Amino acid sequence: MIIFIGKDRPDGEKIRTGNRDKHLIMLKELKKNGLIYFAGPFISDQGKMSGSLIIFDTEDMGLVREIMSNDPYVRSGLFAAREISRLDKVI
Repeated sequence: MIIFIGKDRPDGEKIRTGNRDKHLIMLKELKKNGLIYFAGPFISDQGKMSGSLIIFDTEDMGLVREIMSNDPYVRSGLFAAREISRLDKVI
């Protein structure tokens, strides 16, 4: 598995809202094709979305990088920080 973690910019709420529908369409298509194990937003203590976690059900790092380079959130500059890492599911 490969994970993507994105932490929103402090002023990212409008960017997230303006790109959410396109982002969700992309994720639903990836889920349909068996590439998404889990996806969801981080939620701040104030109850607002503050980042994204996507767990990909693949070992192909190049594919994940390509997918995420086309993600509407990434393309719009939503994230102040991003990380793509391998994950070993133990339980």
